[in-house]
Amino acid sequence: MKKIISVLLCVAMVFAMTAMGAGAKQDKTLRFNNDGKFRILQVSDLQDDEILNGVAKDFLKKALAEEKPDLVVLTGDNTAGYACKVGIKAVDDALSKDAVNEFMSIFEKAGCPVAMVFGNHDDDDTKTTKEDLMKMYQKYDCFIGYDAVPELYGCGTYNLPIYASDGSDKVNFNLWMFDSNTYDKEFGGYDYVHPDQIEWYKNTEAELTRANGGTPVPSMAFQHIIVDEIWDCIEPCNADDEGAWLFGDSYSRIKPELLKAGNFKEWPCPGTQSSLQFETMKENGNVLGMFFGHDHNNSFEISYQGIDIVATPGFTFSSYSNEDRGFRVIELDEKDLSTYETHVVQWQDYYGESKLAMYHYNMFAKELSGWEHFKNGFMYIVMLPIKLVFGYAF
Repeated sequence: MKKIISVLLCVAMVFAMTAMGAGAKQDKTLRFNNDGKFRILQVSDLQDDEILNGVAKDFLKKALAEEKPDLVVLTGDNTAGYACKVGIKAVDDALSKDAVNEFMSIFEKAGCPVAMVFGNHDDDDTKTTKEDLMKMYQKYDCFIGYDAVPELYGCGTYNLPIYASDGSDKVNFNLWMFDSNTYDKEFGGYDYVHPDQIEWYKNTEAELTRANGGTPVPSMAFQHIIVDEIWDCIEPCNADDEGAWLFGDSYSRIKPELLKAGNFKEWPCPGTQSSLQFETMKENGNVLGMFFGHDHNNSFEISYQGIDIVATPGFTFSSYSNEDRGFRVIELDEKDLSTYETHVVQWQDYYGESKLAMYHYNMFAKELSGWEHFKNGFMYIVMLPIKLVFGYAF
């Protein structure tokens, strides 16, 4: 019923103009704050349809209010193309537009700048292309993403400089945004960052270095699909070894000497083919870390050959996930840009003390059974009116 109503509404929208969410015009320039700090909120794998799950929506609003980021970075599978389609392009576009609006309207209202890269599901099995989606995002004043060179493989590879806090035009840090693409057309499986994108990176990095008087600008990269160097960081282990996780019929873990923090609970899914992306960034020597989504249950931070490989858990309540679901906070300090601070905020960190919120959470948590969804939904429906009418805090 939800899908039928949504489709009917969207068909009507195809033939009518729709008003964008209200919001003041945003300054597209990123700059360190007066105290020299810059705070990034990385959200990955929202992966919902044209009606964003209510728990996710509340969580997203609270994250903005509590963390007060200077930038939100969406690292792919922001929408689920397979859930926003009926096979008619005009309708698919309208459904996708609604899906994007579900979260972009929240950022627009908050006045928070937003950057985005695509994942493998944004345009998956829908007639809405990534180029169509990029135009939808660009309707929002808060959105600062773009497609630097449309001729490059994929859509939405670009960079975002962060300028000095003193108001000058000096670039003190740079954010690389890569489209890690969708599926490998040659061998199947997941795609990767292609050679022309890497060449663009090398040329753009060289331009930034020249403009900075020959000194490389420190940076970090964001994309959806993890690099295949992750395989170098995993080892087989025994069941009782620290960090051991069962994959199939054997145990593996992140090599202890490489693991800085976080969990390894899902077998990684990098591209089918090797890419020179990591090797090129290692040679340039100015990328502090690479931040990924895609593997919803992982939250590890790995230090490997001078670059951090960082997995951020899925935010989603509409695709598979586990109790680690949440988002990542990244903090830069202009006084020392040779390093950064980061941590994951989980849903329980905000709501774990509220019985009512927990019932709401458990209505949709993918790690629970249908029976648990029903029981928790019943309790939520019973308790919510009591709270609304009498203000009782459960």
